[in-house]
Amino acid sequence: MVNSFFLDTNSLNYLIDNLLFDYSVNTLYLVLITSFFSLLLGIVPAWFISNYKFKFRRVIDLILYLPLAIPTYIMAFTYSELLSFTGPFKIKYDFLQIEVLGIILSFSLYPYIYSVSRISFSLFGSRYLEIAKNLGLNGFQTLFKIVLPLSRPAIFSGLFLVIMEVLNEYGAVKYFGVNTFTIGIFRSWNSMNDTGAAIQLSSILLFIVAFLFFIEKYFHQFKRFSFSKNSKINTLNFPRKRNLFMIYIVCLVPIILAFLIPIIFNIINVFSIFESVDLDRLFSLTFNSLSVSLTASSIILILSTYFLYNEKISKSRIYFYINQFISLGYSIPGAVVALAVIIYLTKIDEYFYSVNLIGSFIIYFIILIYAYIIRFLAVGKSPIKSSLEKQPESYDDSAKNLGLSNFKIFQKIYFPINKYSFFTALILVFIDIMKELPIILILRPFNFDTLATQTYEFAVEEMIPLSSIYSFMIIFICSILLIFLKNFLEKSDVFRS
Repeated sequence: MVNSFFLDTNSLNYLIDNLLFDYSVNTLYLVLITSFFSLLLGIVPAWFISNYKFKFRRVIDLILYLPLAIPTYIMAFTYSELLSFTGPFKIKYDFLQIEVLGIILSFSLYPYIYSVSRISFSLFGSRYLEIAKNLGLNGFQTLFKIVLPLSRPAIFSGLFLVIMEVLNEYGAVKYFGVNTFTIGIFRSWNSMNDTGAAIQLSSILLFIVAFLFFIEKYFHQFKRFSFSKNSKINTLNFPRKRNLFMIYIVCLVPIILAFLIPIIFNIINVFSIFESVDLDRLFSLTFNSLSVSLTASSIILILSTYFLYNEKISKSRIYFYINQFISLGYSIPGAVVALAVIIYLTKIDEYFYSVNLIGSFIIYFIILIYAYIIRFLAVGKSPIKSSLEKQPESYDDSAKNLGLSNFKIFQKIYFPINKYSFFTALILVFIDIMKELPIILILRPFNFDTLATQTYEFAVEEMIPLSSIYSFMIIFICSILLIFLKNFLEKSDVFRS
């Protein structure tokens, strides 16, 4: 990576002279637009759902999570077709603009903001809101002057995930023709065949991500929110009739735009081309997606549990630093991870002439799983870490006094207590891998396609209806898992405990 900055190539000079500024401005602009609308669509509905009781509240709450099941590139393909001249509305204006793309990306990414805001708002002690009422503050004044400042660490963590997803995005920005750093990396490595330029762009993007990562850590270091035990969790209130209509509008807008329209669009397309669908191909791609996702998510669950449990049980600084290092993985864009892995594999293949790694299906499948582990290990670690930190040290001391080994302590105590967090980690990682596109595009074995790659390939060839059946399968599988996870956590009393 360091040596690449001293390379002098024609394509690299071309990128620096003509495209680097464009990449930087477009990436920053897209991040700002997506962040703004994600905050708008995530915070306000979360406030209403967390504080007011109204008809269909639980159903609305559930559906507000479901756009997380729709990958950003599928959301972009859907709206680009709907807003085009060849679409159902015959719109002549060109909507394939970066501003429109930012809004569309927020439809898929706002659940990151909604989920953390929902939890933070639900855990507010009634004392804060009672003081606000005594001071004469109305609902929105309470939200902006008290609730949001106290919820800033949680909201910022959700916003950090949104920004990381925008920096990682490839399919949507490629289709809209927006030049970002991820597009530059793919263009340098694939079209220009210039590894040095690709590494340099990856390094710049990595420095940006590292800067954002340390800012997020800085805010979390000094901002904490907790409520005392004698402060009851705020109870739900019935809204006034004049406010009820506004609550429904605010909650239904993201549901309609971010979930119902893409779902209905894909279902209509599925019925229109169902007779020409190759079902054997569909089942084969579904099996490939499920097998890759299940394999990688299972390994990630095992590794996350191993490192976190050993850090807790052994108090070793080595495991502490390993877990801190693991947290960096999710902040690295998928294109950077894939490029680093493929370059490293190429160097090994060049060094050991007799090994012949390049071209082997098994080797490519293994490095694909390896790249997923690097990228999503932090996702699996997060819910497990949160759950393990709640277990008192007395559990460990009592078990050790009874002569139990570390494995027996985990088997008899930690696994039964934390089984919900293990299940949550498995599903979250599985969904992320099902939707992921840049890594699978670069590292997939020869003649190995998944639902994500087939959706992308049909869409870039302007065959949106043919891609819909594969898009719908991704949305359907991820939605079922999210619904199951949400109900599972609510029944286990995890959500508001």
